[in-house]
Amino acid sequence: MIGVYIISLKESQRRLDTEKLVLESNEKFKGRCVFQIFDAISPKHQDFEKLLQELYDAQSLLQSDWYHSYVGAGLTLPELGCYLSHYLLWKECVKLNQPVVILEDDVALESNFMQALEDCLKSPFDFVRLYGCYWYYHETKFHVLPKEFVFPPFDYPFKNNPILENLKIF
Repeated sequence: MIGVYIISLKESQRRLDTEKLVLESNEKFKGRCVFQIFDAISPKHQDFEKLLQELYDAQSLLQSDWYHSYVGAGLTLPELGCYLSHYLLWKECVKLNQPVVILEDDVALESNFMQALEDCLKSPFDFVRLYGCYWYYHETKFHVLPKEFVFPPFDYPFKNNPILENLKIF
């Protein structure tokens, strides 16, 4: 079964809707997916600064496609919290050595969700990003990762990653 994580702030007004979505989805996709809430990291989180120091390299932001897109700016504190939440779930994916789905609490699951997920699982890619509006305005390259690695998207800066040298760029 595939783990589906929905990132949600404990204090979010959407939290009740997210809890309802988890209950409904676990019933609807029983035996195929397990939905659960991941408590988002916010700037108020007790380990926010420590996680930021450990997992985020602001200098590499200057070299990223994201920075040079139309959005091109430093990340705000809430955006950094979102990044840290995703990063911790990517680490969980690697630890489990299993595919996972990471969603945010504003997600709307369409009727073809399960079919789309099954199609992604059949694809040759180890990482599939389903949405990123800033790519529309910026010419970019496709990156293919070695099969043995699951890695975050390339719009986020990350520290000490020798794996980047093994990328094939198209």
